[in-house]
Amino acid sequence: MKKLTALAFLLAAPFAQADAVSDELLSAQAAYRVALKAHHSSGNRIASLQSGISGAQARIKQAEADIAKMQGELQEETAKKAQADSALEAAGRRLDAAWQASRDARAKQ
Repeated sequence: MKKLTALAFLLAAPFAQADAVSDELLSAQAAYRVALKAHHSSGNRIASLQSGISGAQARIKQAEADIAKMQGELQEETAKKAQADSALEAAGRRLDAAWQASRDARAKQ
């Protein structure tokens, strides 16, 4: 009986070792798949972030161009307003003088 048990043990040992090797192979494959998925996920996220940064930088450049354009337009409009203010002031003085002349003419009649 002891010989039979020993023989059974000797025959089962390679299978036990094969099961351990097989388990390790399966575990290593699973770990590789997890690492590969994380690798792809990170790569995709990096590409997405780089694309987002490029888009944001393009929007910044466009915004800066818009700001420069509006600053130029603001300077032009400020100059036009200053001219309009001067013209309005001169027209107001002329109107006041005309009213005053009209009153003076009526007062002399």
